[in-house]
Amino acid sequence: MMLTADLVRVQRQGNTLRVRPLDARRRARAIEVAQGLVEAAEGLVGSSREALEEAWEAVPVGAADRRIADGLRKLLTDRCTFEMRDGVDPPTLRAAVFAAAAVARRALEADEAFQREAVLAAVAPTLGLDVQALDAALFADLKAAHRLVDLKPIGAERLVDAYDRAQGQAVLLRAVRVVIEARFVEVSGARAFFHKLKFHRLLYSIEALPDEAWRIELDGPLSMFQASTKYGLALAMMLPALEGAAHYSLRADLRWGKERLPLVFEHEGGGDAAEAASAAGPSDDVAVLLERFAALGTPWRARRSTRVLSVPGAGVCVPDLVFTHAETGARAYLEVMGFWSRDAVWRRVEMVQAGLKDRVLFAVSQRLRVSEAALEDDLPGELYVYKGVMSARTIAERLGP
Repeated sequence: MMLTADLVRVQRQGNTLRVRPLDARRRARAIEVAQGLVEAAEGLVGSSREALEEAWEAVPVGAADRRIADGLRKLLTDRCTFEMRDGVDPPTLRAAVFAAAAVARRALEADEAFQREAVLAAVAPTLGLDVQALDAALFADLKAAHRLVDLKPIGAERLVDAYDRAQGQAVLLRAVRVVIEARFVEVSGARAFFHKLKFHRLLYSIEALPDEAWRIELDGPLSMFQASTKYGLALAMMLPALEGAAHYSLRADLRWGKERLPLVFEHEGGGDAAEAASAAGPSDDVAVLLERFAALGTPWRARRSTRVLSVPGAGVCVPDLVFTHAETGARAYLEVMGFWSRDAVWRRVEMVQAGLKDRVLFAVSQRLRVSEAALEDDLPGELYVYKGVMSARTIAERLGP
């Protein structure tokens, strides 16, 4: 579930933007509205989208709560599945009816009225439908006529909670750059969060700070040459995952509103034990690589990495996989950088040159136009530039016998 930026309640102080959370009184009113919206949706499964929209419009909403109500409707709509009626082809039906209507109109006397029902009655049998079914199917491809076929259950209070959480996410859709300082209860919590960044294919850099804190800098969707909705949604999905930190502060450079005003968004949070316990699985390309590598039958065994590798003053990398030699116990790591950016690759090169002790293979897409010669042979890190998809066999060859 995701809000759009225009549905967020924000407060501006100078060039700083903050989300306005719901106070107790407004939250109580929001729950009443949410209850009406949820009950209407639950009672109209099987009905048209137009009927649902009309029922939602009938839910009492005060003028001061209109934006909240619109946000709740958006989140509830995201939980709905709408489908066009099966077994009909509205353009074909319309063509047949319009053609018959044109013939009927030409045959009318000057003082004779057009009979819509008569045309439908004449055409329906030729299409294998009765009049009522034909009338209902004529415009079944329009959005308003789609039927609500499923609704993911949610209570009113949970819907309001989702709205409050989604406000910060929606602001990040207008971000150019995001800087986070976070402290996790354990290193494993930090590693789980970093893997989620990788899972969502975000462009980021990580720096270790004193007292087991981390500084994470991420590119925002508006930093791209062409703003990417898909990337923006992925960035927004990062925020709930960050709640697993013991505490974090976030600062985002925004381009806000139609005028694209340069504003700063500030937000703090953390301490969500349930989120801290969750972890993202490997991304699809890494999961496929794991399967293919296991099928090779080499003495190297691959599994998901549980480490964060750091060189003080030079940076941090989060390996996706660790390879362990069955006979010697030697270890090597793989970090998939894919389509990140050339700058991210050079930061890894500098990290290796600054004294990285662990053997790491950095997998980089050929599209980034980086040469494998950028890292010297006598260093523990090396670049693997691949075209299309990563080759398990090539990685095994790089690891050696």
